[in-house]
Amino acid sequence: MKKLLAIVAMIVSIPLLVFGVIFLIAAATNPSRLFVAAVLLLFGGALLLVGALTLRRLAEISPEALATGVIDLARRLGGEVTVAQVQAEFRIPSALALSTLEKLRGRGECQREQRTDHDVYVFKSVMPAKAIKRCPYCGSEFAVKSALRECPNCGAMLEIVKE
Repeated sequence: MKKLLAIVAMIVSIPLLVFGVIFLIAAATNPSRLFVAAVLLLFGGALLLVGALTLRRLAEISPEALATGVIDLARRLGGEVTVAQVQAEFRIPSALALSTLEKLRGRGECQREQRTDHDVYVFKSVMPAKAIKRCPYCGSEFAVKSALRECPNCGAMLEIVKE
């Protein structure tokens, strides 16, 4: 319904702007038409602006745009998002945020985990990988920041592995 009203507002704005320009040109010979031209241009411009902003907002909160935005949000936040974070980021009702997250969970792109007082949706595909140094023979693990190149237990060369 909002989309239809926005399109109608944009369509109505076109004749108003055209007549506003015509009256503006006619005001060159008759200055009394300047006020009419200003009013037509003002209303036409306002309708065009409202219609364009409404269509833009509707495109921002479309289901596919929200799904893509939620995945980008999860990437920025380390792979975990809550309903409240999605609601605040996109300025949408909590029901729409919850349905978007549930659609993503239904498609297998995230998992819901229960925390102490709220649910967290975990996107494992965008979580940062943890790198460690691991010995291929004895299985010892060391921090990547350590200066070790050989395993202190067995002497084998350490390999850097992402988990």
